[in-house]
Amino acid sequence: MSDLLVVSALVVAAVWLTFSFLLHATQDSREPQPLGTSIPFFGPILGVIKHQVRYLRELRDQYQLPICTLRLPFSRIYVVNNPELIQAVHRQSNALSFSPIGRDFGFLFSGLTQASQKTLKKAYDGDGNGFTRIIHQFLKDGHGLELATRSAINELVQTVPKWTSPHVPVDLFDTVRHALTIALTNTVYGPNNPFLDPQVEAAWLKFLPGISHLMYSPLPYITARRNLQAREKVVAAFVKYFKNDHHLQGSQMIQDMYEANMAHGLQMDECAKMEIATCLALLSSGSLTAIWTILHILSDVTILEAVRQEILDNITKKDIQDKHTTLTVDLGSLKSDCPILMAVLQETLRYHSTVMSVKAVEKDMILSKTYLLKKNSVLMIPGPVVHHDANVWGPDADWFNHHRFLDTKKTVNTASYRPFGSGATMCPGRHFSTNVILALVTMMMLQFDVHPVENQGEWVLPTTKGADLWNAMPKLDHDVKVTITPREEMENVDMKFVWDN
Repeated sequence: MSDLLVVSALVVAAVWLTFSFLLHATQDSREPQPLGTSIPFFGPILGVIKHQVRYLRELRDQYQLPICTLRLPFSRIYVVNNPELIQAVHRQSNALSFSPIGRDFGFLFSGLTQASQKTLKKAYDGDGNGFTRIIHQFLKDGHGLELATRSAINELVQTVPKWTSPHVPVDLFDTVRHALTIALTNTVYGPNNPFLDPQVEAAWLKFLPGISHLMYSPLPYITARRNLQAREKVVAAFVKYFKNDHHLQGSQMIQDMYEANMAHGLQMDECAKMEIATCLALLSSGSLTAIWTILHILSDVTILEAVRQEILDNITKKDIQDKHTTLTVDLGSLKSDCPILMAVLQETLRYHSTVMSVKAVEKDMILSKTYLLKKNSVLMIPGPVVHHDANVWGPDADWFNHHRFLDTKKTVNTASYRPFGSGATMCPGRHFSTNVILALVTMMMLQFDVHPVENQGEWVLPTTKGADLWNAMPKLDHDVKVTITPREEMENVDMKFVWDN
């Protein structure tokens, strides 16, 4: 037995020495310094598995490098931590491309066949893809955005007042998530929205944890079998949706995307798989942004009172007739007339965002006249790193400060503040998402008092140790049990929420 242990130890040592030699022999001295090399090629993988989104921030804090290299088997990732270098990346974007990586990630979680992937690859060009362009066209500032926002708000007006639960504790995040899911998907898919079926919504939620397996597991169809079976239920619902021409009653965006996919040569069932990508873009981070904004407001009485007073002072009109009071709330003015609420949302995005901008290096390049980036490697800009850079945000960078964005003299560029990405890869639905989240928060703060039922009635923000690397906002490790009670101040007041921008 002792001889076997000695032989095993020698084999491990030989493998380690071989891998270590290969790593350093293939690392150009002009490249950024490699990190996570204690286990050559596999150290970064184990670091991500163990620490998730915290891994890159921990590397930055430990080594304080403006850029570093993570060597993986058969690939390398350059991680940019410094805002000045991020600006250099923007300036040298001709040697970088987002589309192949974003496209392949979409193929990965949508489950498209190889034939469909080949078909769609032909539809891509240097400016992006038809999918993204259609969303941009529908949700950019203008008529389409107005229609989408009004539709979502009308859905919330029907849903949010029913949240009251003075005696029965409810899960706050699940309540918020469900309301936003129905409001957003109804806006896109119309009266025959597949998510109106509770089984489809449940299948969607069951599928989401499987995305990490698709990214990391060598055998996802074994390790995430139940998750992928749930995805098939969602796809089947969309096959039925398209087969019955229900998309013709949906938004113009969904009609245009379906027609574009069919024109590219996709079959109907493959078009249904593409809706997994649409739903992920629509639902993955919006509800998480909303719940973190809500939690920061509710857990700080100073913020709560300031937000409520600002809303009442700036965007409401009171009409009293025969002792009957009607309060009309103009949600279209939230961004311009409620700077405190807007600042809370912006700080929530800065403080919590886990967005990762990932680009492919298409040819050898020298970044900022210093660092060699090799062709066919990957360049990553981790949002959590730049969002917590004390050199940019000050000594309180690791603290939530709702006043941070109230200083209108301080401008922050997309090198330092990037919850929606930047440039051509910037989230096309950011305006729509912001409008709907602010509207939901306003409806909630005006109508309800919300109290936690755990931790002796004290607000304790959930941890995020299980946050997914692929999502732009971190999921909560656990939901928050609360009671939701109508506010006494609004007991005899009828509220009307309108979008009169």
